[in-house]
Amino acid sequence: MFRVLSAAIVLAAIPLTFAGSAGGQTPTGELKLLFSDPQDIADTWGKLHFGATSMTLIRACEDPGFRLACCLPRGDGSWDVYGQIFAPGPGAGGPGSKSTWKLVHATTRDGERFENLQTVYESEPGPWTDHLGLAYNPEAKEFLALKLKIDDNGFAYQAYFSPDGRNWKEYPANPLFYDGDSMGLFWSANARRFICSSKSLQPFAKHIPDHGGTHPQNKNDNLRDRRVIVIRSSADGRHWQPLVSMMDVWNRIGNYQPVPSQYMLTPDANDPPDMEFYRGIGFWYHDRSYMIALNYAASPLTPRKHGPQLDTEWWVSRDGLTWDRPYRGINALGAAFPGYPCITHNPMMIDGMLLFHFGNQLFGMKQDRISYVGARANGEFSTPPFSMPDADLRLNAAAPSPDRAFAAGQAYVMAAVLDDKGKIVPGFEPGKCVIQNADAIDLPLRWNGKSARELAGRNVRLRFFLRGANIYAVTSAATAQ
Repeated sequence: MFRVLSAAIVLAAIPLTFAGSAGGQTPTGELKLLFSDPQDIADTWGKLHFGATSMTLIRACEDPGFRLACCLPRGDGSWDVYGQIFAPGPGAGGPGSKSTWKLVHATTRDGERFENLQTVYESEPGPWTDHLGLAYNPEAKEFLALKLKIDDNGFAYQAYFSPDGRNWKEYPANPLFYDGDSMGLFWSANARRFICSSKSLQPFAKHIPDHGGTHPQNKNDNLRDRRVIVIRSSADGRHWQPLVSMMDVWNRIGNYQPVPSQYMLTPDANDPPDMEFYRGIGFWYHDRSYMIALNYAASPLTPRKHGPQLDTEWWVSRDGLTWDRPYRGINALGAAFPGYPCITHNPMMIDGMLLFHFGNQLFGMKQDRISYVGARANGEFSTPPFSMPDADLRLNAAAPSPDRAFAAGQAYVMAAVLDDKGKIVPGFEPGKCVIQNADAIDLPLRWNGKSARELAGRNVRLRFFLRGANIYAVTSAATAQ
């Protein structure tokens, strides 16, 4: 587990008020239980495992001419989409460049065709990079955009605010801070803070030197910078913790210092010794956050030069501040990597699919299937307790799991309903709810035809029995968001 909280920002548990709520409920009162890690299950038996789904190509589409940065659902089933048009100028990537960028807004119903495209902000020419982060604070009803601008100290994080997504103003006290040349940004409903994941640098004795000079704290050419991720947070987008900056990144002035290590997410003993975290872009999803991390390792085939990107990885967090890595070895971007090294926006949920835009292609997966709990042989677990809604329950599952299609004859999921004492409610025994040879996001949970909605208002738990299957989510509606 990563932990990057300073004493000043350890937060108490707070009921969720946006994009998720206590007890597994959505903002509209529907039930949604996701399965990411051991916090989501109890009273286990057998050998259960957690996994994540790699993206697959959903369909080709036309390039909209802008790069998506943030997608927000509208009440009519369509989505507000914000993105960027970046125009590199002479000397792009350096302090004296003259690049420009536009912030645009559009709407979409299918994630493929965009309507009502309009420019809502346009920059003056300057030393901009193409990195953009954009998020919405539902408590203050305010948008925040972060943009990188290069100066003699390094990459300056510039803030822009808007009350409606259409009218934007630059923060007069820019820059907020300095850090590396990559970032992600989202609003955490649990922490009630903006979360910024910045690429940063840490002195490290590299076995295989790549590009960049010797670190100024070392004279023997073996201590060089490795890429790590720093997690910063802010309640209002103006005052950030930690406030410390990674100044003078090119050591032009001679005062280069990295961000203190307690704020960094770094590889650990279970990683390859030369692994680095090149980029991390996260988003909020129901009652938790996910991040796609881009991993990197230098190569002796490109000595003292930028090596190839290694792969990508799903991370998970309950608040966006502390992160876990239960899915190592699963390439998150799947077929999209290495052509696209990372995502640039949160997913759109359309027609039962999670969609990510990559130029002229849509990648993604079935809804709620980022992570799952599974069992190769027989396994059992119970869900956290919840108040039974006045609605039918649906199961998002695959039996057999996608990697065990050969096991169709033996794979199953069974479900029981437990009362607040942990006893099976009569009529809701596991043998009365058996699912086999099924793969869908909205499988009906019924016990010999009976629905658990007759228990509406009671505190219950579900008890699952499974073999050769993945369980992704439980909802009270086929398309709950």
